[in-house]
Amino acid sequence: MAHSYVGRSIRNLLLSVLAIASLTTACKKSGGTDAEIDPRDQYVGTYAGTYRNTLYIVADIFGEPRSGTATATITKGSNPKEIYIELKTAGDLTGDRSMKVTAELDGVNFKVIDKNTDAIPIGNPITSDYTASGVFDPNSKQFSYASVANALRNGAQYKQTYEVVATKQ
Repeated sequence: MAHSYVGRSIRNLLLSVLAIASLTTACKKSGGTDAEIDPRDQYVGTYAGTYRNTLYIVADIFGEPRSGTATATITKGSNPKEIYIELKTAGDLTGDRSMKVTAELDGVNFKVIDKNTDAIPIGNPITSDYTASGVFDPNSKQFSYASVANALRNGAQYKQTYEVVATKQ
């Protein structure tokens, strides 16, 4: 009888060791060297392309739309979902234009969060509401930015649009 008790004890001990060994080796170790990938990294860089700037007065185009070259420099913002966008356009209505904004990234889409007014350059410039958003296309390495500025002065509706399409260099 003593022999079967010892056999059962050893068998139970071996089963316990086997169960503990399989549980500890099946789990992923925490604190490993796998660093989290920042999704903003794929968008950081310089983009070159074109812009189109159109002015409207009471829903009618004011003059010819302007177009020319544009560059955009994308850098990581101070918060995890933020990016900084520095846009430069050449040959705008008021000459070359440079602007730096902060945008919140949501997947491939972004929305400008720190600029809500602009000036529409018609005669005496008109202060306007401003919204801007855009999208990154990781496959084609393209960046698109679209903004709209709306204002009302002396009963007339004014609007300015910017569209920028650029490819990562």
